[in-house]
Amino acid sequence: MLSSTAKYIILFIAIFAVLLFIGSTNFNTPNSNQSHDLTYKGAVLAHIHRIGNGYGSTPSKEMHKHLNEIGYNFVQLNTFAYMWDRKRTKVHSGGDPSMATPFVESEIQNLHEMGFKVMLKPHIWIGGHNLDPDNWRSKIDFEDPLKRRKWFDSYTEFILSEAELAQRAGVEMLVVGTELVGVSKYTDEWDKLIKKIRGVYSGKLTYAAEGMNAQKIEFWDDLDYIGIDAYFPLSDKNSPSLEELTQGWTKYESEIRALSEKYDKQVIFTEIGFKSVEGTAIKPWEWKQDGKVSQEDQALAFEATRLAFRDKPYLAGVFVWKYFTDMNSYERGNVEKGFTPYRKKAENVIYEWFGINDKEAVK
Repeated sequence: MLSSTAKYIILFIAIFAVLLFIGSTNFNTPNSNQSHDLTYKGAVLAHIHRIGNGYGSTPSKEMHKHLNEIGYNFVQLNTFAYMWDRKRTKVHSGGDPSMATPFVESEIQNLHEMGFKVMLKPHIWIGGHNLDPDNWRSKIDFEDPLKRRKWFDSYTEFILSEAELAQRAGVEMLVVGTELVGVSKYTDEWDKLIKKIRGVYSGKLTYAAEGMNAQKIEFWDDLDYIGIDAYFPLSDKNSPSLEELTQGWTKYESEIRALSEKYDKQVIFTEIGFKSVEGTAIKPWEWKQDGKVSQEDQALAFEATRLAFRDKPYLAGVFVWKYFTDMNSYERGNVEKGFTPYRKKAENVIYEWFGINDKEAVK
C-alpha cells in the first residue's frame, strides 16, 4: 500500500505532466488570431510641386516627425517622367524645377537622418493635368516592335538615372515600374532592363503591379518582392460592416497568397488607400471624391485590411497612400474627402496596426 504522501506525489507528477503536454501543444498550434509584424510599415509622401513646399523643404521635415509618431518606418517618394500621350515613344524626365535632383536627394537625406528607410517609386505621368482614363500609363503599349523598342530605350534611360540616384543617396528599395499594364507583358525587355538596373543599384527591387495584373507578370523571379498597388473593391455597399469588408478581402487574399507561393517571394502592397467618403471600398482606385464625408468608412476599410492579413506572413509590408510634404498647400482641398489619413480616424487604425502601443493614440 502506498502512503498518503506517496499518493500525493504521484498525483502531483501526473497533473504536472498533463499541464506540460497542454502547454507544449498550445505552443505548436498556430493561433489564427496571432498577428505578424510587418517589415515595411510605409507611408507614401507625395511631393507638392512648388519650391519650398515639396521634397527637401522645411514643411516636409515637419511631416517626417508626424510619420515617425504614427509608427511608419519606411517612406515612399514618387518621382516622375512624362509623356505627351500614351502613343508617343519618348519618355521625358526633368522639366519640373521643384523636383530637381538636389531637392530629392535632400529629402532622402532628411528621412535617413530621422531614422526612416526609403522606397523610390518612379511614375509616368501622361497629358499634363488631364486625367483622361484612356490616356493613363496602364494603357501604354506598342504592337509595332520598332516603336516598342524606342519606348523601352527611352524608359531605360529614365529608370537608370533613377537607379543611379537611388544608389548615390543610399535608397533602400527601388520600384522599377509602376502600373505599366500594357508593356509589362514583354518579359524579355524587362529581364534586360532589370539586369541593367542591378548593374548600377545594389538595393532591393520590386515592380508595382496594378491589382491582380500581378498574376500576369512573368519577371518576378528577377526581383526581390512582388509589388501590388492594392486598390480592390471590397463591397458594393455604401456603409458595409467591418465583417463584410474583411470578408471582401477573401478572394484577393487567396490569389495573392498563391502568387507568393508560386514565386516563393513575399508581397508588398506598394500602394493601398481609401478615400474618407461613404462607400470608399466600392471603387477605391477612383480619384473623384463623390459621396458624403466619412472618416468612419475609411477607418473601417483599413481595419478590415489589417484583420484580413494579420496572420499572413507572406505580406512583408504596406505603403499607405498618401501624405503630402505640405498639408497646408494647394492640396488642402483634397484632404477632407481625399485619400490621406492625416489626423483622421484611419490614422488611429494604422497606429495600432503598426504596433506603436507605448504612445498615446493620435487625436
